[in-house]
Amino acid sequence: MQGRLENKIRVENLIQQKLAQMPDYMGKFYLSMRSREHTTKNRYITNVSRFLLHYGNGAYPTENILKKITSFDIQSYMTDIQYYYDKNGNIKEMKETTQCIIYASLASFFTFLARANFIDKNPFDNDMIERPRTKENEVVFLTPDEVRTVEHTIMNGAGNELSVAKQKNWKYRDVLLFRIPIVNGLRVTALSEINVEDIDLDNRKIRVVEKGGIEKTVDFDFKTGQYIGMWLSERKRLLKGADCNALFISNRRTRMTTTSIENVIDKYTKCIEGKHITPHKLRSTCGTNVYQETKDIYLVSKVLGHKNTMPTRRYAAVFSSDITNAVNSVASLY
Repeated sequence: MQGRLENKIRVENLIQQKLAQMPDYMGKFYLSMRSREHTTKNRYITNVSRFLLHYGNGAYPTENILKKITSFDIQSYMTDIQYYYDKNGNIKEMKETTQCIIYASLASFFTFLARANFIDKNPFDNDMIERPRTKENEVVFLTPDEVRTVEHTIMNGAGNELSVAKQKNWKYRDVLLFRIPIVNGLRVTALSEINVEDIDLDNRKIRVVEKGGIEKTVDFDFKTGQYIGMWLSERKRLLKGADCNALFISNRRTRMTTTSIENVIDKYTKCIEGKHITPHKLRSTCGTNVYQETKDIYLVSKVLGHKNTMPTRRYAAVFSSDITNAVNSVASLY
């Protein structure tokens, strides 16, 4: 589980590089978030920075100017970012979940400013700023037939002849990046942080650190174990003696980032028409198919590692053997 520490150090170093270009109050805001996840701190710093540069027309406001920011300025910004142009010049609407994260970032920042006496009044202390609302979207997941289609695509390659040739060295890595989240619902961050020493091939288990720093052991099925064994052999050859403990390495022989994993998933799932598949949708696939096989919503919560105070007592009693059986039952579908 050393991979999580390596990733945390990488992200924290990235944050420090950003802060070096920002005013001193941003560094103090960062320190006020010491209890938050490193990925959350990075996201908040980025979102706040974008707002401040927007407000200051490309320059960060001074501490005196911070006191002049009103709830109207923040609401105006939240309205402005609802729509944007993509790289092809097409207008898009920002996802509600993204807007909620930006809102939370700014609320956290101005709460810090008020508590640290940088400003006299927190603009979020009134009802003038409308909190974005998230709507219940239909769950997007892959059917067993679609899972088999994507796996076939990964094993045989996607794109033109040159692309297919380049993918051959990485097919076992890529099929694992796709299959592991489907079999046991791992989040993409946990997936990127797995080290070779976290794999127990004999007992078919992986040690991981999930959201909130929760350490746990997840199961994998026989077929996934075969892919892992094949990838470990291929990985050793591809590393050519380079020092990297990460299970999933990039073509630069370094640990894959969450973005690079997302790109792999996107490349191979384009064959599924009408569905935009992300690593999170692979978790949805896992949860949906576990429920369809077991009809046990509490077992689904246990497999996915959801935290919910209401059903905790009921699904905490689920035995690890039940989880193993559920994983193997769902894996057999593919």
